[in-house]
Amino acid sequence: MKKISFAVLILLFLICGCSGNNDSREKSKQMNYDFKEPVTFPFEVNAIHTEIAIDNPDVLQQFIFHYKNIQTTQELKYILSKVIDQPEKVSEVNKQTVHLENGKQAFYEVGESSQSIWWESENGFLARFVYYINGNKNQLGDLKIDVSELIKLANQVQ
Repeated sequence: MKKISFAVLILLFLICGCSGNNDSREKSKQMNYDFKEPVTFPFEVNAIHTEIAIDNPDVLQQFIFHYKNIQTTQELKYILSKVIDQPEKVSEVNKQTVHLENGKQAFYEVGESSQSIWWESENGFLARFVYYINGNKNQLGDLKIDVSELIKLANQVQ
């Protein structure tokens, strides 16, 4: 009788343990994304790396693609971020409105050390390209790119 009780107890333990995995399986399905990346850039790219910043997948999911020219220190970040249950909205303050090929509205911003374009992407993500040099420590000066180059990048990933 003890052997049967012990076997039933183990069976119940296994069933309970397996049922808890449904939540983690459901979360992994929510984080299965297929992002397009650009293939042409406004400068020569010779270093690429990607970051996935998901400290708490129930709150924020962020994917960052880095494209860099080591010699000129030009860098472009393609950032996709999603605040779960609270979609981020693009603030239009101090940004120039531009339109992408698919008709979506995007916002261009230029500062002394960076340029960026922002738009609301698929699956609730806020997408942006940020261009800068020397780790965003120096002014852009002669290495500033035209807004049309950032629009071309955005159109490649739509």
